[in-house]
Amino acid sequence: QGAQQAVEHLVRLGHTRIATITGRQDLSSGFDRLEGYRDTLQRMGLPVDDDLIYMGDFTDNSGYLGMRKLLQSEPDAVFVASDRMALAALRTLREAGKRVPDDIAMVGFDDMPFATMAEPQLTTVRQSVQRLGYLATEGLLGLLEEKITPPYQVSLPTQLVIRESCGYGR
Repeated sequence: QGAQQAVEHLVRLGHTRIATITGRQDLSSGFDRLEGYRDTLQRMGLPVDDDLIYMGDFTDNSGYLGMRKLLQSEPDAVFVASDRMALAALRTLREAGKRVPDDIAMVGFDDMPFATMAEPQLTTVRQSVQRLGYLATEGLLGLLEEKITPPYQVSLPTQLVIRESCGYGR
């Protein structure tokens, strides 16, 4: 749901070459965010271009290297699967002389506290980290007490928080 909100917002702003830096594909969060990106592009009539997808791993390094690689394909926007990677991607863009959001718009994921300290402030998808922690603990206890059978998966509602990094219109 969060990836869909992010990509829909970028499309509504007029972007057509939307790249993504994914999270680890062996984690449901990384896999689901990539699927949301792909599904939303297709549903909105845009092609899914493998040159606009960088398989990241939720680390700073993959955000930095992923953005360097994606710049070769000339995206006009990028959805980054975590704010941590997005912050590193912003650094890459600054080093390349690109302006956010004028040259490339960006949306992250998680709404970490540093998202408002980034320059520009990061548009991001918010999910309740406290609720996620509570449900993870509840799930772990349920697994240990054999009240829950694996795999245990939880989906939380998300909210797109619009800030400066995607612009407010084109």
